[in-house]
Amino acid sequence: MFPIRPGQYRHLQPQYQKVAPPDLTSGLDFSSDPGVYSNARLKYIEAGLEPFSGELTDAHLVHFLKRTRFGATLEELRGLRGKSLDIIISGSLASFTPFTEPVNNYNKVSENKIDPDVPLGETFVQAKFNQEFEGDRIVALKAWMIGRILGSSSGIQEKMVLFWWNFLPIKMWQVFVAKSCYRYINMLHSNALGNFKTMIRDLTIDPAMLVFLSGAFNNKETPDENFARELQELFCIGKGKDAGYKEQDVQSAARVLTGWTVNWESIHSNGEPQSYFNPEMHHLGNKQFSSFYGNKVITGKAGEEGAGELDEMLDMIFATNESAKHLARKLYTFFVASEITESAEVNVITPLAAIIRQNNYNILPALRVLFSSAHFYHPEIIGALIKSPFDFILGLWRNFDMPVAESAMAEKDFYSAILWDMSGMGMEAGEPPNVAGWTPYYQAPQYDKIWINTHTILKRAIGSDSMIFWGYWISNSVNIEADLLAYVKGFTVPEDPNLLIKEFALINLGLELSQTQIDLAKKILLNGQDQDYYWSGAWLTYMASPNDQESATIVTNRLKPAFQLLLQMGEAQLM
Repeated sequence: MFPIRPGQYRHLQPQYQKVAPPDLTSGLDFSSDPGVYSNARLKYIEAGLEPFSGELTDAHLVHFLKRTRFGATLEELRGLRGKSLDIIISGSLASFTPFTEPVNNYNKVSENKIDPDVPLGETFVQAKFNQEFEGDRIVALKAWMIGRILGSSSGIQEKMVLFWWNFLPIKMWQVFVAKSCYRYINMLHSNALGNFKTMIRDLTIDPAMLVFLSGAFNNKETPDENFARELQELFCIGKGKDAGYKEQDVQSAARVLTGWTVNWESIHSNGEPQSYFNPEMHHLGNKQFSSFYGNKVITGKAGEEGAGELDEMLDMIFATNESAKHLARKLYTFFVASEITESAEVNVITPLAAIIRQNNYNILPALRVLFSSAHFYHPEIIGALIKSPFDFILGLWRNFDMPVAESAMAEKDFYSAILWDMSGMGMEAGEPPNVAGWTPYYQAPQYDKIWINTHTILKRAIGSDSMIFWGYWISNSVNIEADLLAYVKGFTVPEDPNLLIKEFALINLGLELSQTQIDLAKKILLNGQDQDYYWSGAWLTYMASPNDQESATIVTNRLKPAFQLLLQMGEAQLM
């Protein structure tokens, strides 16, 4: 069971059973318990962006791994031990996994479903639009995304792509052009650790975004305000207390953006999807902005010079103090804590925004300072986020060292179960519910608690149970599950039940367990007995004869329910 309720994080009482969890929306009040942890306690954190100066423990290292990747492994933890924080952060920020393009792995000969434009095993990222096969290509593209995450051994790259996708989103099913979606993903990867101003300009004229937010249909006769509004409200300025842009600014921005459209021929022919500026569609009049932008006037320009109005407008937007603060807040709520307290606004957001502006919106210096800060490693920040479905499922997949697709041809079938599981938990890959992103990242007052309800918590329980007990089904009636024996062999002292449980909790759970919780899990490993040697003896007997099926079955039958219990504790939902 998962006894998380709104406002309750710490000192959760573990329970072990296979029935559906209780109603988590019963409204029980736990505020009178002084030991209960809630985000309200974040307001007492005074630490800011000053460098972290304490001892770098395993808990700190795992915290860094989980916040910058999906899950953490013992191998990754061991690779960080003994290194300075500066070297650890530099290594993470410098890593890059080269692209290999997604391929046609969706042909079904048995169903006479053969893509006529893309041979089996060849990439579709420049294939002409085909209504019948775009859905298959998009699913293959989503599986390719999962494959990159599970196949990536180090670095923050894939986590940054999720950050940007939530911040500057498209919906793949709405765009419904696979090669445009691929180009959008490529754009996110290219700019993931680069310059925010460059990212926004690339996003503004990206074919997928031009389709998603109607920019492709924005013209001088009927200016479309959709993207112009989101550019300010969601992407660059936000809705903070000092966000003073006006409706006039939305209207003027829409006129600036007229003329940027999609080359539809590039969509319906082989080759990369393209966008371009059409002077005939551009509004030639002057664009007057409000006092928030210093009463800026962008003079209307004819011909190809009209394209330059975009850069003039973006320079105007990024000259505001609020733009850098908006980006700082987005980084904070994704990587640090879901809510920004008054103290965090003063001690973290404001100085982080200054760093962003001082570095001309290059994001690397800001990330380096944030991940080095005393605030980031504060005890109340560790375990203060509820895992997203991506973090929960893909984190477990990586933590347990689950198998990955052997080739690009196997990705679609291999990762489909993961895609649909995460969708059932409220986070379908590439499909945020709206242009504001996934609701738990921005919706007050619940924020990331929105990930947890009576439906999704059961889905999470089934997801973790699948890895432990019956596996994930893939094509040809094949299922894969965690190899618990191989997994436990990688632990430091697997014959010690106390260390085994603590090490498992360190990697898979978000907070340190109480002795009562450890004893509950240990009771299972000891088969109900009181002495540690009941587990130690069973494990060492197996290790002495690893091919003996009876010995292997004994330890496996204890590990499975013990791990199930641990993963059904509330702490397993935290990072």
